Amino acid sequence: MNSSRKIKKFILENLNGHRKDIIYTTIQKFGISRQAILKHMHTLINEKQIVAYGRTRDRYYELRPQVNFHKSVELKDDYDPKHTIDNYIINHISSLKPNIIEIIRFSMDALLNNILDHSKATKFYFKIYLTYNDLHIILNDNGVGLFENIKTLLNVDNAHIAAIELAKGPLTTDPDNHSGDELFTLMHLFDYTKIESSEKSLKYLNQKNFWKIDDSIHKQGTRIHLKINPYSKRSCQSIFEKLFFSKKMSIKVPINLIKTNENQIVNTRAQAKSLLRNIEKLNLIEFDFNNIDIIGPAFADELIRNTKKKNESANIKWINSNKMIDVLMSRAYSRFS
Repeated sequence: MNSSRKIKKFILENLNGHRKDIIYTTIQKFGISRQAILKHMHTLINEKQIVAYGRTRDRYYELRPQVNFHKSVELKDDYDPKHTIDNYIINHISSLKPNIIEIIRFSMDALLNNILDHSKATKFYFKIYLTYNDLHIILNDNGVGLFENIKTLLNVDNAHIAAIELAKGPLTTDPDNHSGDELFTLMHLFDYTKIESSEKSLKYLNQKNFWKIDDSIHKQGTRIHLKINPYSKRSCQSIFEKLFFSKKMSIKVPINLIKTNENQIVNTRAQAKSLLRNIEKLNLIEFDFNNIDIIGPAFADELIRNTKKKNESANIKWINSNKMIDVLMSRAYSRFS
């Protein structure tokens, strides 16, 4: 790759995080003059890959969308998801790599059929937004809401607990007709997933394996935002192998999801119990303490005690824990080993 292509590639890959200082950032990276960088910026503008706003000191740049399409769809009795997928979604991203098209086709088929089967929605809206770095898919229906469906199925207290159950692994609101694998799988196909329903949002950052629950202004229906780098090497096959080829039935429980705010201490037995639904048939249970600095001894004790009570033969592990958490978890585990 020649130096000009390298510079333009760097600008495109880093522009999202440096809209106002991309010129300075590129100078620091390549050690060339401001005038030379501005020449590359003008080339990218003329190629319709970036857009400039403002003048002189106030100037900033953004990636120009290559695709910006949205559509509302009425859900009539004869509605066929394949028509929407082929004619309005794949048609707009046909230039992308085959593995990305496969991921979008699988995901949209799963989501649209989920709306038809479970949401009781009468319409939905979707948007496709593609830039050099990111492909965004946004889907919004006017149904009863995903977290509300889970809350009703599992008879849990609130949407927060319903979101935790979804994060733990495959879950279905119609066990007689569906495995529940699809939604859990697509969250691992994308770089970023955000699900909003019943005034709660569940966010998953794939590369960091980080989950977070926040409040949301979204009340009715379900809004799902998916994002993936269009040059990603991820594929349906690689993710399926990672998630399903093991003979062991296992889950990873993100402990940080129990927190309703950043300052809340993970300390109570009730918090531990709320994480331990649907673990009876599992071979391996992993408690993930990513983004957790401190827990209380009652929480650790209840986490181990209740797990053993519900599933005595399960292999229990904990990951991403600091020394203090290790001590408390090991102390609790030793009482039942």
